[in-house]
Amino acid sequence: MRKLAVLVASLLIIANGCVISPRRTVNGTGGGGSNSEFSLSANPTSQAITAGGSATFVISVTAVNGFTGTVSLNASSSNTNVTASFDNTTITGGSGSAVLTVSTTNATPSGNVTITVTATDSANNVSQNVAVTASVQAAASTADAMIAADGASTQQGCVSTPAGSLAQRLSFPVSPTNGFTATFSVTPSSSAMDAALGPFAPASSNPSSLSRLINFSPDGVIQVRNGGSFVSSGVSYAAGETLRFRLVENLPATTYSIFVTPPGAAEIPLATNLQVPSDQRGATKLGGWGQLVKAPDGATLTVCNFSVQ
Repeated sequence: MRKLAVLVASLLIIANGCVISPRRTVNGTGGGGSNSEFSLSANPTSQAITAGGSATFVISVTAVNGFTGTVSLNASSSNTNVTASFDNTTITGGSGSAVLTVSTTNATPSGNVTITVTATDSANNVSQNVAVTASVQAAASTADAMIAADGASTQQGCVSTPAGSLAQRLSFPVSPTNGFTATFSVTPSSSAMDAALGPFAPASSNPSSLSRLINFSPDGVIQVRNGGSFVSSGVSYAAGETLRFRLVENLPATTYSIFVTPPGAAEIPLATNLQVPSDQRGATKLGGWGQLVKAPDGATLTVCNFSVQ
């Protein structure tokens, strides 16, 4: 009789009892993950960073099945010398994006570092992950990441910046005495870009601003900076076409000249003896070279083999 009573009680508990739901976790790869509420992705999924520099990634949350909840973001790094932070840690309304900035130090060793981003919907007890990779390259300069004007250094590899991210530093800072010469290759993914390149100046400002010198305009023409405004160079660009640039800057004269080599052609001048922007005049140190992409959505600007001397 006692056994029967225990059996009946067990059946009643099963029929009317509660179910404890653990947190559901969906692990994504470099391309993100998804569940019934939202999907998570990263663009790009991998970037090269010179030790002492930083790179940005766009982390996107997309609603699934009409999801309108709030998602919280956090990031962790596999290397203690690499830190990761967001410009915004909360995505509301089910969809949105945030910029993840991955920063290195001069002591960060070379190698691949994995940054894991976790997106959590606390209200529904759901979380998922996506991973991005920082390919750290050793700085080819002294411990303070500054190089002399008579020295030369090259950052091998490529850095791709997606539209909508913050200004991204491509190279280590330089400390020129009279000027410098920089060479690099640029590949736009669209023929209607709104993207710019230039040095971070002055290096003493916090944060240093991107002093834009070259602009890929939406009308498919390369523009160059002359003082306070951009002027057309008359040279067009095309999606997927790689252009080789050479920039010669004379700091005492506050002027610069820029040259470009189109695919299969000889080098041509874009402009010579242009005035540098006002935020660069009088600078004795430049905080590195960088790029900024504003549009169109989904576009990227890729810079490869940056060299300065």
